[in-house]
Amino acid sequence: MPGTRDRRYQEAELLARAVENVLRKLIRFLVGRISLVRLQEMIRHIYVEETQNKLQSETPGRNVPLTRLALNTGLDTRALVQIRERLQTEGPQYRQQFLAELTPESAVVEAWAARVRKAGAHDGGAAVLDYGSDDAGFESLVKSTLSIRGVTTQSIIQRLLDTGSVEQDREQRRLRLLVDHYSPYLSQDEPNIVNAAFSAISNLISTIEHNVGAEPAEKLFQRQAWTFRLVPERREEFRTVMRSMLERCEADALQRIAPWEHEEYGQDLLTAGVGFYYFEGT
Repeated sequence: MPGTRDRRYQEAELLARAVENVLRKLIRFLVGRISLVRLQEMIRHIYVEETQNKLQSETPGRNVPLTRLALNTGLDTRALVQIRERLQTEGPQYRQQFLAELTPESAVVEAWAARVRKAGAHDGGAAVLDYGSDDAGFESLVKSTLSIRGVTTQSIIQRLLDTGSVEQDREQRRLRLLVDHYSPYLSQDEPNIVNAAFSAISNLISTIEHNVGAEPAEKLFQRQAWTFRLVPERREEFRTVMRSMLERCEADALQRIAPWEHEEYGQDLLTAGVGFYYFEGT
């Protein structure tokens, strides 16, 4: 039917435009930070892995035929065999991490701040930890909070200093917690900023992914508010007003989240929250 075919073409065109818009801004940001070859390799592996997971969920307990995988990915079976073998022997190369794994210093600050809140105002010593040995307070905190390898306490201390989260006394080998929650956006260190940015993008996409297939009553809150009629000369004033509003919203959100938090970290706990950001069209 011509009408149905035309509608499908329109939907495909809208999807292509939307994907191009997102990819163009993403690639503009990635130029100079990751090579095209590396990005292509990453996309191939992730696309195959996610396609296989989707097809597997449709037929639980059965292997996904290579021919079906080829049909959905557009890759020939030889390339698919190579990627499959690598995924089976080495595991997923590029799996989305929880915030505690993506930025382990965040988990450390959150656990430390929880201890300070639990101790109360009468015990100011909870905000100070010694460091530099296996049985020091900070090292013990890191060990009890993180289960991932390859992360050193010194690298975490440096990240916390970069973000203004702690104050360091090198002579006494002590750290004082200065914040009640971790904010990588305070850092001038590019890796920190990049991690925070992509974590926010990932969270937004997860919300969109959920909402696309959810019933109206089960959709997660997802909104934007903007104007097309901002006079350029008033941009700085507008930014200031929006920042002030968002900072109030952030403070309110943190206060409302606190009663819901479990006192200890655990593998069975969920990551959930809300996001705040300002944008301008380009």
